Amino acid sequence: MNIFQMKTKPHGIERIREFVDQKFVCIGWPGIGDLTQVSTDEIRKRLEQTYGYTGHKLGNALGQVNTFSNTMKTGDVVLIAEKGWVYIGTVGEYKYEQQYDNEEDGMCHRRNVEWTDRVLITKLESSIQKLISNRNTICQFPDSIEEAGLDKITGKQLSLNKENTERLDSLFSDALTVLEEELKSADPERRLKAATELIRLKK
Repeated sequence: MNIFQMKTKPHGIERIREFVDQKFVCIGWPGIGDLTQVSTDEIRKRLEQTYGYTGHKLGNALGQVNTFSNTMKTGDVVLIAEKGWVYIGTVGEYKYEQQYDNEEDGMCHRRNVEWTDRVLITKLESSIQKLISNRNTICQFPDSIEEAGLDKITGKQLSLNKENTERLDSLFSDALTVLEEELKSADPERRLKAATELIRLKK
């Protein structure tokens, strides 16, 4: 699970009330189409073709668009700020809404959000305050979820997202299969180690 801060003016239009009330976040850059499973190289080409970006400007836009569409995952934490307060939420998967892919709306690249808390910025760890002050449309917290200290502030335990939970369950099942095979080994030492490990897991 990762933490991201986002600004609330995609395409230069303030959307804070829509973000909170309608439970979503979005970025700007209309005109580059649906980014579902689109590679970084393809995003770069579309930004060059649509906006004529080059050099640093291209690199900056590419980083932000790719972060929102590819780096951010379902279950990650998003923070948005308003007048000294921060809203904390959990994002869903990236989705493209074509009806907003125009210069007037400019909010076609979206993710649903389940807002879980609202806290004063001054109560957050200094590292999170620094993240929120970043001027980019979106940026990722560089440290671990534990170092953010959000669960201490909100009183809620930030858990693994569904994708990671399912993956861990699958790996645990595979590990048990390996131990089961080890119990059948002809080597008594390997059988003992496997049995010891199973007893430890059972506790």
